[in-house]
Amino acid sequence: MATIKAKEFIQDLRSGMDDPTLMHKYDLNYDGLQKVLEKLVDADFITVLELHERARLSDTQVTKAFVDAQKAIDEID
Repeated sequence: MATIKAKEFIQDLRSGMDDPTLMHKYDLNYDGLQKVLEKLVDADFITVLELHERARLSDTQVTKAFVDAQKAIDEID
């Protein structure tokens, strides 16, 4: 994973940038985005409350849920 400037990322996050846009801008996949967010919380750059406030089901989360569900269905077949 490339180095991400925390200050810029946090500004984008707080401006309301959604997950797909953050992932595209910072060249992250879903798991990479989650790791960045966890590191920012661990470093006290953002709060867990901030994450919960923005954690409404995003397009990315919904898409991932459908992909995971399809994988599970495929494994059963």
